[in-house]
Amino acid sequence: MKNIIVSLICGLLGAMIFTLVNNHLYARPIAVVKLDEIIASHLREYGERELTEEQQREVSERFAKSLDQVIKRVADEHKVTLLVSPAVISDVPDYTNYVKSEVGRMVNGN
Repeated sequence: MKNIIVSLICGLLGAMIFTLVNNHLYARPIAVVKLDEIIASHLREYGERELTEEQQREVSERFAKSLDQVIKRVADEHKVTLLVSPAVISDVPDYTNYVKSEVGRMVNGN
């Protein structure tokens, strides 16, 4: 009987240690990005320019690729899970301005 109790306590202790280590290493806090604001800003900026259809397509593809790359990089570098702003109702860090500036830099080739 004593062995069963010791085994049970050791099992529970091991499970608790595993849970703590797992949460510490792999848990990512939530952060937001306002995609509608980023896209609207891009459309305003490039909507005013006189671009050919080919140039518009090229800029749109470059914007989409840059946005995807920046969001993945920000999530990895800051170890956060980025969600779109309407999906979050609590006060969490907002990476919109950072993502917008990085995407703009990549699209413009800087």
